[in-house]
Amino acid sequence: MQLKNLKENISANRKTIIECAIAIAAILILGIALAKPTINHFPAFTHAWAQADWYSLSIGFQNNGFDFLHPETLIYNKQYPGYWMTDDGTTATSANFPIHNYIVAILMSLFGTTAPWVFRCWTLTISLIGLFFLFLLCRRLTKNLIKSLTVVCMAMTSPVYAYYFDGFLPSMPSLTFVFAGLWAYIVFLQDKNMRYWYLSISFLTFATLIRTSQAVPLVAVCCYEVYRMLFINKKLQFNKKQTISIIISILAIGGYILWNAHLRKLNGSLFLNSLMPAKSFDDVNSVIDIMKWRKYRYFAEIQHYLVSEAILAAIAYMILNKMKINRNSLIWFAAIYSFGALLFFTAMLVQFHDHDYYFLDSLYVPVILIFTLAVRQLPELNRWWKACSAVLLIVFGCTMFNAAKHDIRNTISDTEDRALQCNANFEGSCQWLDSLGVSRNAKILTLGAYPQNSPFIKMQRNGYAAMQIEDWLISKVMDFDFDYVIIENEIARAQHDKLCNALEQLELIDKNRVISLYKRK
Repeated sequence: MQLKNLKENISANRKTIIECAIAIAAILILGIALAKPTINHFPAFTHAWAQADWYSLSIGFQNNGFDFLHPETLIYNKQYPGYWMTDDGTTATSANFPIHNYIVAILMSLFGTTAPWVFRCWTLTISLIGLFFLFLLCRRLTKNLIKSLTVVCMAMTSPVYAYYFDGFLPSMPSLTFVFAGLWAYIVFLQDKNMRYWYLSISFLTFATLIRTSQAVPLVAVCCYEVYRMLFINKKLQFNKKQTISIIISILAIGGYILWNAHLRKLNGSLFLNSLMPAKSFDDVNSVIDIMKWRKYRYFAEIQHYLVSEAILAAIAYMILNKMKINRNSLIWFAAIYSFGALLFFTAMLVQFHDHDYYFLDSLYVPVILIFTLAVRQLPELNRWWKACSAVLLIVFGCTMFNAAKHDIRNTISDTEDRALQCNANFEGSCQWLDSLGVSRNAKILTLGAYPQNSPFIKMQRNGYAAMQIEDWLISKVMDFDFDYVIIENEIARAQHDKLCNALEQLELIDKNRVISLYKRK
């Protein structure tokens, strides 16, 4: 009997290793193929502004001697609270727990370059690890390779996910910790092993620290534990070890929030730190219209059909077999999670108008989780049907991959993109300024350059940014303590009337084909 059990364990372990190897290969092939077109791209196109700000944080850590507790970018006049009209006197800024940017700064030092491929390769690596945790989560739930790969393939070929998963935003590493935390929590529920509870809370705490919006899965896990006590164990008796770990998590998150608030009050911030609910029904209607128009940006058309058909098939199968939803079903956890995501969606509704990546911070994981539970509910089939399922997975996978690839190709093909033009104009500006004797410590004011941090990354200098050529802002920044002003020649021509008062105060030092350098008269 013992020999038989041993053989069964060896066989099961061999099967697990083979399936994990297949999943790793599939994730790597799809991931590298999706990331290849953009792996060395400077922040441009969709949300170049936010991406450049997070990129500059890593460079800021190199500039401040790797002082983790005082993150900084390259801008002295912050967006918050002064709306770029206040000289904060420092490039330090508040930011969500920037461990991701800190690691990138270390990698940049090791490789001896601040080129974007360093940042993108790190984000790609951490995102692929997250997808493997998603596979482990799905395999735990479905006990089926084809089903698990289907979920992972759908998740990673979501156009919005595929666009950002080798980018600069903290949403991607935060999602990795969410997937890891949910996997550990499912293992805890199934195996009753407290080690995985600690892992789950740790992962979800890091996810929240990196991206505050990812507090939703942490809260959902805590609420589901209360639900289990009330409706499954039928007594409100808190586990001391679980309670202590949750308290430690809350203290860690709360402590960093307080420190971040201190940094914001002291130095200002480039990053949003407040809720953005709708102020009127017009706001609600506008966001809903935008999201309807953008629906194939969140998930491709075939993915919409795949999710809806899987849910309908699962419901039909349960009805036909007269299956009931048990109190300990994970459907209740998915419901709690989805409700929390909808609350966050409501609280940040205005941001969804222009920021598609907020979908990744809110509704993306609940959709993936519900799809996984629906696929899990579908019956196991014989070998012939399994072979057909594998063929269908390849066909659907290729279709979803092409949709994601097409979306990326369309996004990065806009040659009129303002950020792309700005990056090109400031290419080589560091060497040009060096040749003119402009100190690396000089404070540069850029007028009309977009996004705000990109020119300073290219120039390898700090300074002031005025992205908008408006009288109320230009008149204010001209009073700042800058050493030089740089204006792109095309901006100077296009906005000459609005810049004439500023140009009267400046003296041209030198110019090249794309940018001009000035100082005060």
